[in-house]
Amino acid sequence: MRKVVFGGALLFTGSTFALPLVNIDLSIGAMSHDPSGYVQYQGDKVDLKDDFGLDKKTKPFARAKIEIPIVPNLYLQYIPMEFKGRKNKSFTYGGYTFTGTVDTKVKVDHYDVGLYYNLPFIGAATGGLFDPEIGINVRILDFEGTVKELTTSHTESKSATIPVPMGYAGLSLNLPYVSLIGELRGITYAGNRYYDVTGEVRLKPISVPGMASLFIGVGYRYEQLKLDDVSDINADLKIKSLFANVGVSF
Repeated sequence: MRKVVFGGALLFTGSTFALPLVNIDLSIGAMSHDPSGYVQYQGDKVDLKDDFGLDKKTKPFARAKIEIPIVPNLYLQYIPMEFKGRKNKSFTYGGYTFTGTVDTKVKVDHYDVGLYYNLPFIGAATGGLFDPEIGINVRILDFEGTVKELTTSHTESKSATIPVPMGYAGLSLNLPYVSLIGELRGITYAGNRYYDVTGEVRLKPISVPGMASLFIGVGYRYEQLKLDDVSDINADLKIKSLFANVGVSF
C-alpha cells in the first residue's frame, strides 16, 4: 500500500492485494490507559486518582482503514476503556457528600468514524517519503459512571452517549523498514477543548509484492478533555496510553 496510516492505536502500510486500487488495513492491539485530572459535578473538584482511586487499565483495541481513489477514505476505530477504584475519602459529588469507603467505576468506550483524503501531490514531490492525510472524525463516547458509598449504599450514576465532531490530520514518514506515524484529532469551542494525539513507530518485517503485508507497531497516545460548566460539569481529564499492535495490509 502506498500509504502509511496513523491513528490512535493501529495503522498500516502495505501493498495492493485482490482489489485493484483499493487498500485495506486491519489491525488489533492492546492499550494501557492511565487516567488523571479532576471532575467537578455539583460539588467539589474530585481527583480521579486521589479521590476516586482510578488506576491504569489495559484493554484491547481495533482499527480498519479503507482507501479508494477519488471518494473519501474511511477509517473505523474502537478503543474501549474501563476504570475502577476504591478510596476512603470525603468529597461532594452530584450534590451528595460521600464519606468513608467509596467505590467508583467509569466506562468510556470510544467509537471513531472518519472520512479523510491523502494529499498525493506531497507524496509524489517527496518520492513517497511523506504521506499526509486530512479529514473529519466523529467520535462517539459511550459513557457510564457510578460512585457508591459502601456504608450507606448511596449511589450516584450517570450515563450518556455523546457524538463529538473533530478535525483530523495525519503525517507518515516512510523509511525502508520503519514508518514513523503521527495523528491529531481535535475540537475547541467556547473555552472547552478535546484533543487526541498519537505517535507510532511501525516495523515492516514482512512485505511481499502482490500479497498481504504484516506489521508490528508500538506507540503513545495522549488524550485531554477540558469542560467549562457544561451541564453543571467542570473537568480537566487526561488519559496517557502506551500501546502495541499487529496488523495486515492488502
